[in-house]
Amino acid sequence: MPLVRIELKRGKSAEYRRALTEGVYAAMREAIGIPENDRFIVVNEHDADNLSCDRHYLGIERSDDLVIVQITLRRGRSVEA
Repeated sequence: MPLVRIELKRGKSAEYRRALTEGVYAAMREAIGIPENDRFIVVNEHDADNLSCDRHYLGIERSDDLVIVQITLRRGRSVEA
């Protein structure tokens, strides 16, 4: 049972948040083969001053539209997964 936490700035629409959760769920189904309906996702919204990143770290340009996805898995999956 992977537990997913998605952190983003406050103000996105319900459709945007739903698209994020659907995309992460679909990616986990494809990449690590989680079972159908194995979906435990928490979305947290933050005021802009409580969520920050370096916009140029490692030479990668980033917008202020930061989204952090944290996936917690338990033991039992292969190294490849």
